[in-house]
Amino acid sequence: MKSTILKTGFAALVIAASITSCSKKADSYTINGTIDGVKDGLVYLETFGDSTKVVDSAKVVDGKFTLTGSVTEPLLHTIKLKGVEYGRSFLLENGTIAFKALKDSIFKGKIEGAKQDSIYQSFYKNEFAKIQKIAFPLYQLSDSLYKVDAADKNIPKGKLSEEHRVFMDKKWADLQTIADKTTSEYIEKNKSSIGAALVLDDRLIKYPNPALAKKMYDVLSPEVKESFYGKKVKASVELFEKTAVGAVAPEFSQTDVSGKVVKLSDYKGKYVLVDFWASWCGPCRKENPNVVLAYKTYHDKGFEVLGVSLDDKKEAWTKAIEKDGLTWTHVSDLKGWKNEAAKIYGVSVVPTNYLIGPDGKIAASNLREEELQKKLKEIFSKS
Repeated sequence: MKSTILKTGFAALVIAASITSCSKKADSYTINGTIDGVKDGLVYLETFGDSTKVVDSAKVVDGKFTLTGSVTEPLLHTIKLKGVEYGRSFLLENGTIAFKALKDSIFKGKIEGAKQDSIYQSFYKNEFAKIQKIAFPLYQLSDSLYKVDAADKNIPKGKLSEEHRVFMDKKWADLQTIADKTTSEYIEKNKSSIGAALVLDDRLIKYPNPALAKKMYDVLSPEVKESFYGKKVKASVELFEKTAVGAVAPEFSQTDVSGKVVKLSDYKGKYVLVDFWASWCGPCRKENPNVVLAYKTYHDKGFEVLGVSLDDKKEAWTKAIEKDGLTWTHVSDLKGWKNEAAKIYGVSVVPTNYLIGPDGKIAASNLREEELQKKLKEIFSKS
């Protein structure tokens, strides 16, 4: 548990029609909206994907508004009220759609008439809600065990005892099995709906599960595979294959804190952990002491770390490096989530890491906590 845009052309129109229904569909949409608590104002309709774009706006008069237009296939949009930060996101399709919300909770607005959105949202209302119901007590249990072990001076700060760690690892693994099964069943059941591709992207791409993502992509109907989100999932699956264990690690270069260009290929002949992180990432900062321990233990034997930061402010980046005692080389283009190296490796969450061998091939990925120490011990005990 521990997670556009419009496609133009006749072919896309045919695909959209086949996805939504076999019957004749409207070629435009009308959104009739009501916002209680707002007499006059302005609403925006945005698309989002690789970028966010305002596609329409309308005046709110006596709490009501109307938006009209057309889409070539169901695509994620957001209705936002000017002056309010969060809006209501949904899958917009052609037809008549009703929207009703309260001024102070636009993001909770009720959508009626958007069939594809209903299918997509059903995953979070049903399947995902069941997963969360199981997960919540596990988080509570984990927190209680950490508190118990924090009182034991023989256990490193912020760590679980070996007994508790093994116990929780089994619990998390069992939960992951349930989550994978539940998500897979939803995708198989709704393979002809855009919602299946979106859930696949939400749960198996953004929270990387390469093998299951590939398996579930193959389940999608041909029409969904040809949709905007189906093609997006396909691109991610193909990227997973390029960064799979055994593949040659994609080359990249960025500048370090002093402005010197550093290339991944500079480390050829050594084991190097390419560690994607950021100063603002809590889990990254929590994992840093583990990487420090690994570096101190195995650096003299030929182990290197190359930190790639998804920060966009240099001061925050360099302060975190100093505070956490990260004495290896760090690079960044300071583009945040648009970091070029992160895009090459398909990084959607941090921390993410890749252990690259002396031959330039990926030996392992996402090694954290005990798994990192275990893998390095296995490698360097042979040398």
